[in-house]
Amino acid sequence: MYVKQSLLIALFAVTVNAFSTSPFAVRNYQNAVASRTFMSDLADDSPSDTSNEDTIDIQSETVEPTVSESIVSSIFDDLPEGLVTSVSKDTRAKINEAILKLESMNPTEEPTMSPLLNGIWSLRYVGGYDDDWALKSPTRQLALFAYSGGYSPGTFALSLASSLPAGLVDVGELEIAISREQPRVEAKVDVKFLGGASNSVIVKARLESNSSVRLSETYESASVLGQAIDLPEVVQYSRDLYIVYLDEDILIVRDASGVPEILIRKQ
Repeated sequence: MYVKQSLLIALFAVTVNAFSTSPFAVRNYQNAVASRTFMSDLADDSPSDTSNEDTIDIQSETVEPTVSESIVSSIFDDLPEGLVTSVSKDTRAKINEAILKLESMNPTEEPTMSPLLNGIWSLRYVGGYDDDWALKSPTRQLALFAYSGGYSPGTFALSLASSLPAGLVDVGELEIAISREQPRVEAKVDVKFLGGASNSVIVKARLESNSSVRLSETYESASVLGQAIDLPEVVQYSRDLYIVYLDEDILIVRDASGVPEILIRKQ
C-alpha cells in the first residue's frame, strides 16, 4: 500500500528526475561519423616466393561528416552524458535551432510507415518549457502534462521508478522498444534490490499512424515489480507525436505542444 501511494504521488512531482543512461550509443555514433573503414583492392604484385594466401589490407580513411551528421554531433556536444531533461535557455535555443535544420533534411519519406521506426532506443534528451514569465505554481507541471497530452512512456516509467525507496533499489537504464505489434511501445527501467534480486518498471502504449508524419500514442498499461498499477484517468494519457527526423541512428519527435525528444538507436 505504501509503495502504491508513493507511485501516485510521484506522478505529480514538479520535476522528473534525470537518470543515467549509457553514453556508448552517443560515442559510437560520433565515432562512426569521424572515421570509416574501407577494404583495399587485392594486390597482384607480391614476390613469387611469398605465400600463396591472399593478403587483405585494411585501410582507415577519414571522411568528412555530412551536414546532418555535423548538426547531430553539435547537439550532443551541448549535452552532458545521460538522459537530459533540463538545460539552460541558451542550450535549449541551440538545440531547437539544430532540430529545425534537421527537419528540412529528414532522409526518410513517410517516417511513420518506415521500418526504421522499429527497434530499441535510448532516450537522450527531453525538451522542456521556457520558464520566462511563468508564474510559480505547484500545479503548473500538471497543467503542462494535460496540455501536451501526457509524459512520454520513457519519462513516465522513470517517474514510477523514482517513487521506489532509493535506499533499497538501484535504478538502471531506460530502454524504449518500438515493435510491429500493438502495444508497439514498451518503456522499461530495470531495478535491482540490495539483496541482488532484479525486477523492472514497464509502461506500454499503443502507437497508431495518422499520417506520414503524425502518430497517436495512447497509454495501455503500467506495472511496477510485476504488479499492475491502477492509474488516475488524467494520467492515462493520449498524445500526438510528429516525427521530424528519422534515420538509421537518430529519432526526433515533437509532441503537440512542440516539445522535442531525441532518441538514439541501441538495436
